[in-house]
Amino acid sequence: MNTVYPEISPFEARQIAADDVHTLHVEQYGNPDGVPVVFLHGGPGASWSRHDLRVFDPAHYRIICFDQRGTWRSTPLGELKDNTTPHLIADIETLRDMFGVQQWIVYGGSWGSALAVAYAEAYPDHCSALVVRGVTLFRPGFEHWDFRMTRRLYPEAWHELAALAPTNQHDNLYEFYRRAILSEERDVALEASQYWYAFSDLLSNSCNIDPAFSEPDEPNELVLAGARISMHYWEHAAFLPPDALYDNTHQLRDLPGAIVHGRNDYNCPVSDAFDLHQAWPRATFKIVENAGHSCQEPETMQFLLNTMERLKTEAR
Repeated sequence: MNTVYPEISPFEARQIAADDVHTLHVEQYGNPDGVPVVFLHGGPGASWSRHDLRVFDPAHYRIICFDQRGTWRSTPLGELKDNTTPHLIADIETLRDMFGVQQWIVYGGSWGSALAVAYAEAYPDHCSALVVRGVTLFRPGFEHWDFRMTRRLYPEAWHELAALAPTNQHDNLYEFYRRAILSEERDVALEASQYWYAFSDLLSNSCNIDPAFSEPDEPNELVLAGARISMHYWEHAAFLPPDALYDNTHQLRDLPGAIVHGRNDYNCPVSDAFDLHQAWPRATFKIVENAGHSCQEPETMQFLLNTMERLKTEAR
């Protein structure tokens, strides 16, 4: 197959209480009796689009998507209390149990790849396969990666990002933006979040980056909530011990699956994808030349489509 599937509407959308604080927005797509897939979106603090789901055959797969704690349609929007990776892993398990799923394919991109790996390492027996794209293992120093790559490769964009910070803080823009985005002063936090969002979007959309910022399309409240959740996770190293995701890759050894990463990914280092494959050789692995971070890169999307077709027979 050489073309992606058409966009589809959910057959179910509902709110599910995760605990006394958080309620999750959950949608299901495809075949209600199909092979279950849990789709883990990026960010932290982002969501998913129906376009992302076009690599799944809707006649074969039952695709379960949810907005992670504090994001988009989950409530309370932007809530940081009880919002950690262990909480998200517990939420995935809650959904699996609630929907009566014994095993499912775990699929995640960008931050969703880290969450997918963390979940699969914690519950390998609940996974029939693992598919990750635009991989990050949240290793020490990851929070500085975007800033350093941009300063070296796209000084025009870095200059615009740095313009908001005092000159004496230009050598550690991450720390400036962390403080500003998590500030209790809403105007300060929103302005920094808009810059941060534009910066992240600029790096994600294509390998042919236009080194100029553009205004975010999303409403201010979504931009602010997403940026705050991102910085909340970055500030605490995703609430994981150093190198925990890499150190526990032995839990993945029997899982079928796939890893794909753009060579020109400036959001997540390609070395993380390579190292993950070295530790998990059963996975099919591809570095897409001339592709960036986005799952919409044509060759990346084709690889993901081919993977999901292959897993129709290979998922355990």
